[in-house]
Amino acid sequence: MTRLIAFDVDSTLLRVESLDTALEAAFAALPDPATARKQLHEITNAGMSGRMALRDSLEARLKLAGLDKAGVDMIAQTLRQRITPGMSPLIRKLRERGDALHAVSGGFADLIEPVLEDLGFQQGDIHANRFVWQEARVVGLDIDCPLSRNGGKAEVLDKIAASASETIVVGDGMTDFEAFENGAADRFIGFGAIAKRDVVIAACEYSGADYVRSVADLAKALGV
Repeated sequence: MTRLIAFDVDSTLLRVESLDTALEAAFAALPDPATARKQLHEITNAGMSGRMALRDSLEARLKLAGLDKAGVDMIAQTLRQRITPGMSPLIRKLRERGDALHAVSGGFADLIEPVLEDLGFQQGDIHANRFVWQEARVVGLDIDCPLSRNGGKAEVLDKIAASASETIVVGDGMTDFEAFENGAADRFIGFGAIAKRDVVIAACEYSGADYVRSVADLAKALGV
């Protein structure tokens, strides 16, 4: 049986938050981009720390600025240069070891698929939210996708990890920890190299889960 490792994407495989990167680019057209950036930071942190429901956080962020096809495509290409340093060789070593790797993200496939394909993930390995489009503009998100709500990562893992010998979740946020807490993963490794969230550190300490602050320490925790 194969070990399955489910990686979060934003602030884990990537050194940025993909949706926030797209929105910050769109803020240039707003009369007060500084205020919008402050609101975005607050909303994102509230969602990632569990103080705000994930779907509420996603919808609130999308309302801050309009996204269009050209902007989304541009940021999708920009994100290909935003891989967390050290992640590419780690991913390669894990595949050489024989692990099954999946990307399970609350981000949007429209933004992150190109960079995940660069990292060797196939379409069936990528699980993410999707924008709802009206012509060339984003008008919302697909609320039928389980990853648009809290607990959704556990639902996805329950479907893909049935034959795995061990399931490990790696991520920086409470939605990642929830998958472990809900019994969909055998291990959780909190990843704090990009975004250090006190609530995730506390959850790891309480549950006995691992918490790492570098890619090198993550490699050690994964045995490579």
